[in-house]
Amino acid sequence: MGKSVTSEQIYQELHGLKDELQTLKQVLQESQRGQLSTEHPHIIRMEGVRGGEPVVPGTGISVHTIVERFRLGETPEQIAGTYPVLTLAQVYAALSYYYDHPQEIEAYIAENEDALWKAPILPH
Repeated sequence: MGKSVTSEQIYQELHGLKDELQTLKQVLQESQRGQLSTEHPHIIRMEGVRGGEPVVPGTGISVHTIVERFRLGETPEQIAGTYPVLTLAQVYAALSYYYDHPQEIEAYIAENEDALWKAPILPH
């Protein structure tokens, strides 16, 4: 026959699980601190990440980066293939965000281009 378990043992095991769940909840809350949602469920802003511009969560890849590659003629499938951390759905979500916020993303693109022109040219 199997080993019998006392109610005290069950209580101790449940208490241990409760403590582990509380720790996991705290870790999750800390990891989401500074994360700001947008009306697009797959696009966020994070304090300190790319100046708070819209990014694909968990990747650090900005919406404007995806839009620029798309404009250069890459298909969404090619973009997802270039960045293994991106799914095809995330690429489409970034493009969708752009079409809902073209002026905002155009401003980030212009800012990025200005920074490139101002960057010093390094000798070979």
